[in-house]
Amino acid sequence: MTAINVDVIWQIAGIGMLIVVAHSVIKAAGREEIAWMVTLAGVVVVLFRVVGVVEQLFAAVRSVFNL
Repeated sequence: MTAINVDVIWQIAGIGMLIVVAHSVIKAAGREEIAWMVTLAGVVVVLFRVVGVVEQLFAAVRSVFNL
């Protein structure tokens, strides 16, 4: 279970780096509105990843306490 969490952290970091690069390139091209939309899409993708991890955490807590 620890390896999965480390993988998720690396995936989130990778998505963040890709979004920063994409935002910079698109903004330099003069399309600032589209750059912000790309950034927003990246945030939504990361939030979905985090929600999955939190769901796994709650499932583990329920199993520990037999809820």
